[in-house]
Amino acid sequence: MSKQNIIVRSDFKLALNNNDRNLSSLNRDKQCVNSLLDYYSDDKKSMMSMLDYFTGKINKHENINLILEDGHYATKEEYERRKKYINKQFNNSNVWRLVLSIDKDLVESNIKWKDLEVKLAKEILPNFFKKMGFEDNKKMCYQFSLHMNTKHPHFHIAFMERSPNTRGYDNLLQYRRNGKIPNNCIKYLMNETILCIEREKKFRPLSVNLSKELEELKQYFNPNDKNFILYDKNNILLEEKILTLGKRLEEINKNQNNKLKYNSINDEQILKLTNDIKNDLFNDKSLNISKSKYNESVLTMNNYLKDISKRNNIKYTNLSYTLNKEKYLNNYIYNAIVNYANKHYKKQEGKIISSNDILQSIIMNIYKKNRNITKKDIVRNSFNNNYHIKQETAEAIRNINREMESIAEEFYKTNGLFK
Repeated sequence: MSKQNIIVRSDFKLALNNNDRNLSSLNRDKQCVNSLLDYYSDDKKSMMSMLDYFTGKINKHENINLILEDGHYATKEEYERRKKYINKQFNNSNVWRLVLSIDKDLVESNIKWKDLEVKLAKEILPNFFKKMGFEDNKKMCYQFSLHMNTKHPHFHIAFMERSPNTRGYDNLLQYRRNGKIPNNCIKYLMNETILCIEREKKFRPLSVNLSKELEELKQYFNPNDKNFILYDKNNILLEEKILTLGKRLEEINKNQNNKLKYNSINDEQILKLTNDIKNDLFNDKSLNISKSKYNESVLTMNNYLKDISKRNNIKYTNLSYTLNKEKYLNNYIYNAIVNYANKHYKKQEGKIISSNDILQSIIMNIYKKNRNITKKDIVRNSFNNNYHIKQETAEAIRNINREMESIAEEFYKTNGLFK
């Protein structure tokens, strides 16, 4: 079994005024909170005992080994103020403590320790507080120190609420009563830390490639692009769906001159038609190539995110990053379809697709795939023993039948002929 990259230990001290507080431990907890920053800021536990690892100074700088919210080291004055503040605020707010132990090789092969400290202060912890459900990061008081005096480098982190920052059942802000940090938040912190450490060398290249493939796929649905696939319709059934969609959009948006927003449309027929058109379009080979590349990029990113969870011994992987990309792409495509259908119907208003048009389309589509035979042979052979051509024609007719049955059903429902 591979070694775990991140190990997190956590505990808490309930506020002195917390209704759940055990009074017998009150004095002991007071003493613990009072000595907290002394332990964190001990220079003997810092990165180097002689040479400061990022300034080059030989222990002559006046700053304390304690990092505050904006990523800077506390001065002696800030340290004293912070210590008094924590002791006072402990009356109202719980004090949470974390030990974040990180594999040394993982960090040193990807990022400088100093840069990680800044990212922990400005990115990782604020995201973690949001995950925990705190309302406003500016209302959080937090500080930490990096201890390098053991085999495994580790951060000691303490945080509390400056003012009521937890939304209660009555939807009002209050100090958090519970002390235990939820397990899913601990897992989130572990994964966020690795993502932050590996961002430049691993995550960012994968993210850039995924965005590139997404933009490539979007081009097919951009009306200003030569690849605009809605202009290149190979079958008349797709054209019929587009016109039907356009007609329905016209019925519910008669005064709509601006661009339509798919998410704001609440009509079952429109939603179904739009999705059907999208699925039909993705049968196009040129589009499928681009879609395959995009899917490959999504899979690669998902595998990387799963690997992070595996390295942290976490069974569940949060794939919201790629899921949000997919949601964005789908909305882009749906918007392109409804807006094209809306404009196209207005240009083609009054156009009727006849049964003769459909039959001609069937014959032409099969003819393109079977150039060695005549169009007359296609019709004749479809009723004889040429299995391949017969199957294609039969399938085309089945498609038409399904479409016609669906239209008939809608007609009967609309006119109340059956329930």
